[in-house]
Amino acid sequence: MQSPHNNMNKLLTDADLCVKCGLCLPHCPTYTKTQNENESPRGRIALIQAWAGGHLAASKKLLEHVDNCLLCRACERVCPAVMPYGRLINNFREQMAADRGSTLAVSLLKTVSHSKAAGRLAQSGLKFYQTTRLQKAARLLRLPSLLRLAKVERLLPDYRERQALAAYYPATAKIKGSVGLFTGCLGTLLDYETVTSAIKVLTAAGFNVAIPAQQGCCGALALHAGDTETARQLAAGNCSAFAYNKLDAIVSIASGCGSQLQEYQQAEFAGKVTDISQFLIKSSCDFSARLSPLAASVCLHTPCSLKNVMREEHGALELLQQTPGIKLTPLPVSVQCCGSAGSYMLDHPQMAEALLGDLLALALERQPEYLLSSNIGCALHIAAGLRERGIKLEVLHPIVLIARQLRH
Repeated sequence: MQSPHNNMNKLLTDADLCVKCGLCLPHCPTYTKTQNENESPRGRIALIQAWAGGHLAASKKLLEHVDNCLLCRACERVCPAVMPYGRLINNFREQMAADRGSTLAVSLLKTVSHSKAAGRLAQSGLKFYQTTRLQKAARLLRLPSLLRLAKVERLLPDYRERQALAAYYPATAKIKGSVGLFTGCLGTLLDYETVTSAIKVLTAAGFNVAIPAQQGCCGALALHAGDTETARQLAAGNCSAFAYNKLDAIVSIASGCGSQLQEYQQAEFAGKVTDISQFLIKSSCDFSARLSPLAASVCLHTPCSLKNVMREEHGALELLQQTPGIKLTPLPVSVQCCGSAGSYMLDHPQMAEALLGDLLALALERQPEYLLSSNIGCALHIAAGLRERGIKLEVLHPIVLIARQLRH
């Protein structure tokens, strides 16, 4: 265990890399909304610098300014000093973990994410809740609000029947290699069609697909909450689960998970992680002759984690362009974070809703028939926002659209 002095030095070493140029400010969603320097990357770095240097006392206000950060890491992408902002924030939160509380909604999310037993119980409970009249009755009686679970309940997609996943799916075309599919902690629970679509497309592309049952949460929720020990344990478990010598890649279907996996300390594992769309494009997979035409308007959202951390944002666009007849429009680069940001939408609903409103306004201008996103958290948040506005618009992972059009 590191001493407090070493921890402070670690914070100061990272913070001191910031040259306070301010180039990050216009790229920061919370600064754009508030115009408050304390809600900017430069401001937060200065606050942490002052606290670590003994010039500023810990306070509720200090914690609020740092916790208001979405960790979208857009600032890192434009930083001329290559300042490791994400690492600084996570390390600060680790030091302040004892002073940071947790809401019931976030605690429930962590429990379901980190425990396989809780995940199985949640799956059974959701089936009963959503396939009977219980959900409708609960909403009429405003029970989710009374139980302080409305922020979680609003995210629930329509129930889909699920089947247990096999540990291995052989390629259905000429074999190109073998990959591990990272389904994460919530993939099969809340995004089952994306999981099955990934299997269908990868095997059709010529890849054997391994899905280790021992895999679990990527650890991002724990890390961003300052619980680095839990994050380390989850990382070790995943590295052990995917310890196959012949895996060419570990494919992620949620960029929030993928970005966390790529930053594991275990370099052999981290170096194999890639976004599924990017992987297919880099593997020279051309489905254009095998995809049914789709004469539909499609709006593509690029998650912050895919763009700013994984830096693999072009894969989905190039893959979707293989679909004959598709009218594909990416959201403009001016669009900032959707406000999901892991558990952020649960702890900071006002800012999350404000950012989501900006994104939806731009997306709906294009009158799309589908809205696509490569991250489960973003997709759930966007879909919930559309439902609350009474707008019927299907939100899908790009790989789902490819799978639906893929001819056998």
